[in-house]
Amino acid sequence: MLDRIPIPNPFGWEGLSTFSLLMMLAFLVGSYLLPKELERKKLDPNHSDWLIFLGILGTLVGAKIFFIFEIWDQVFIDVPGYDGKYTYPLTHWNGFPGHPGLWSSLFSGGGLVFFGGLLFGWLFITIYFRYHKLDIGAYYDAVIPAISMGYAIGRLGCFVSGDGCYGFATDAKIPFFVFEFHGAHPSGVPVWNTPVMESIMAFGYFAYFQFWARYQNFRKWSIGAQFLIIHGFARLIIEFLRVNKAVIPFVEPPTLVNIPDANGNPTFLTGYYWHGFSQSQYIAIGLILFGVYLMVTKKLWLKEETNV
Repeated sequence: MLDRIPIPNPFGWEGLSTFSLLMMLAFLVGSYLLPKELERKKLDPNHSDWLIFLGILGTLVGAKIFFIFEIWDQVFIDVPGYDGKYTYPLTHWNGFPGHPGLWSSLFSGGGLVFFGGLLFGWLFITIYFRYHKLDIGAYYDAVIPAISMGYAIGRLGCFVSGDGCYGFATDAKIPFFVFEFHGAHPSGVPVWNTPVMESIMAFGYFAYFQFWARYQNFRKWSIGAQFLIIHGFARLIIEFLRVNKAVIPFVEPPTLVNIPDANGNPTFLTGYYWHGFSQSQYIAIGLILFGVYLMVTKKLWLKEETNV
């Protein structure tokens, strides 16, 4: 894993974050694709800059908020000598040993949950669409290829930086899909390479939207609904291999349900298994159902009639 690109300097600066570089690349590629698609669909490309900005802002805000939801039970704990688990996180920036702080987690460079970013990004740009009285369905369809490509590149950032979006240990020997993890929480054991798996799937549905679906004259909202269904299924499936706690365990959870320090990580990963739907899986199911609802109620499998 290459968390940072080292740059010799007299200031002790560690170097460029590989995750940040690939996230920047994802947004740059999106900013290149979006105005071209708006022009092709005869929509106003002048809105693309604001859509990119609001998409970035919504992604950062939502991703951080949903990250706190994921680590809620690690931040809000009962600590002897303090007023309560809902009080001390507000006054202790870095939390306590073994327990992350609320504010340090919110403003750190890591800890981003994509679905939180997706939902808040949609919220911010929807408000923008309504304010400017734009055709929401048409503009949503136009942003899908850019979102798909951005997600594919962003997941590669997770892999290169070793930020922890990996799966649990496995004995399978599959090139690219299994690797020995050494990242934010070194394991030294082979684990499912879930970031690369997700990235490959995202590149796949980007190719579908970019090179085929957008030219099929589907009804308005169809591309957006297809994205919700396809991406929802992709994330639902990959979460069965990822290290993520269940919201409500269906089977007995692993003994260690929180990621330990580096020394305990190999034991943790070899004993981990899927034990119930995670936060991301519930959101994925919601996206799938909403996408199906749009497809059915608006008959989005049909195509617009064209005048020949």
